[in-house]
Amino acid sequence: GLSVMLYPPISSYWNSKVQSRAVASYSNAVKSLTEEEKDTMLKKADTYNEKLKDVNRPFLNYAEAGDYNSILDISGTGIMGYVTIEKLGVELPIYHGTSEAVLQIGAGHMSGTSLPVGGKGKHSVLAAHRGLPSAKLFTDIDQLVEGDKFYVHVLDKVLAYEVDQILPMVEKDDTDTLTEAMKNVEGEDYVTLFTCTPYGVNSHRLLVRGHSVPYNGEDDEKAIANESMLQTVKDYYMLYAILAVAAAILITVLIKIIRDRKVSRGSKEGGK
Repeated sequence: GLSVMLYPPISSYWNSKVQSRAVASYSNAVKSLTEEEKDTMLKKADTYNEKLKDVNRPFLNYAEAGDYNSILDISGTGIMGYVTIEKLGVELPIYHGTSEAVLQIGAGHMSGTSLPVGGKGKHSVLAAHRGLPSAKLFTDIDQLVEGDKFYVHVLDKVLAYEVDQILPMVEKDDTDTLTEAMKNVEGEDYVTLFTCTPYGVNSHRLLVRGHSVPYNGEDDEKAIANESMLQTVKDYYMLYAILAVAAAILITVLIKIIRDRKVSRGSKEGGK
């Protein structure tokens, strides 16, 4: 019973650390690149995005635009960047594709949508699970409201997006509405956060769209850092609280065992 009770918070805490290490590893890999290498990678991503606009049924035939899996994969891990949602204390690596293996550990870029490097007429979609007992991921994005911001980090670029549209309950088989919500719009730079809803039921889809806004540099980074530090403190307090409860239960059990043995020993000695 104790194991069942402790699994979700401990597993979620562990996975958040794994995600943080993945992001840190990506950031270190970026630092090792020259400016020329980074420019070349961004140009390949831009070229891919331009070709994607001319592909018939891009969600199915996205490979026609180029070698999708190798673009922006600087470390060989499939990570193309990471997304931070300051309000929710979320920082997730972004992987190529939306396979189940990817969605268990981070956010997946929905192939067939623009790679998340920004630009007019581009629309990138990032998907992640909700409600996993082992990881937080996009569990809380239903708390976002219009005007909130999130950030996409690719190479040394930080792209800021402000939420301007929320579709809270789209039928999972309503392909017309989903396709319309994720299409490119001329002159606009969009990123949509995509997940299942309602929580634990997953019969519908929740889409939170943001449009590009100026990035304020140090102010936004400071806010993200403060939120991350606060979340870390909360995580440690949660871990300590869990360990304290576990220790209290263990001590109680040990005391009961000792008392039972004393009572049993006293009964035997009295019988003699």
